[in-house]
Amino acid sequence: MDVRELILSELSAHARQTYLGLGPGSFTWDDVTFLRACVVRQQHADDTAWSDFVERLKGHPSFASATRSYLRERGYVVHNLADHHLALAAFPEDTKPLSASDSQLLLEEMDRTWPMPAAESAHPEPQKTGKTRIMYIEEKPGLAGAARIGRVSFSQTGKTIYYAGRKLQSLQGSGYKANYFNVESGMRYWISNCRKDGQDTLYPGIIEIDEDAREEYWLTIRNRPDMVKVSSFRSEGKYSKRRPG
Repeated sequence: MDVRELILSELSAHARQTYLGLGPGSFTWDDVTFLRACVVRQQHADDTAWSDFVERLKGHPSFASATRSYLRERGYVVHNLADHHLALAAFPEDTKPLSASDSQLLLEEMDRTWPMPAAESAHPEPQKTGKTRIMYIEEKPGLAGAARIGRVSFSQTGKTIYYAGRKLQSLQGSGYKANYFNVESGMRYWISNCRKDGQDTLYPGIIEIDEDAREEYWLTIRNRPDMVKVSSFRSEGKYSKRRPG
């Protein structure tokens, strides 16, 4: 089995589980049927299965976010602190690795919307107050998505949050498990003060910490100086023993 078949097969199984309510996620039934078809085609050495998969990542933000969350949870994709981009990690030894071009295409899509390079958040816009706060930030394509601890700034009214080049506006109570949305992409987010116990996710998942927030997060919020060099950790979640409704 090569890595393309491995990724498609695991995603197909995971998508079906999340759609049936056996785990958190946001795959639709169309995603489930699409991935299953890709698996069959890939097993028959049809290389267009992978190219179609990458194209779906480009055109469906919710599908891309759910895919990225799963690959990061599995440890197949990791955050590279050196350049603030994502990188492929080790796959099982008995799998044929991705080609350089396939790796590049996958990482480009995984990197396109999350995380943004740190440099993009370094120049505050005029409407920001200048005050910053470290907060929990989670994409909400569904019940669960990619999660981070990051430094945000606020508009004068407090109804808009700026994070990593994104302008996130309050849903004013109209969102389900979300309280902000990206005014450009429409992606919804849950943004809140960080919990002192680190269990910010609804369901078990990995939380990554931005470099400019890492030290303050561990020292001031978590009171864990022994963890100050740690850039990601697993949250067991508030509802770890419950299925998403």
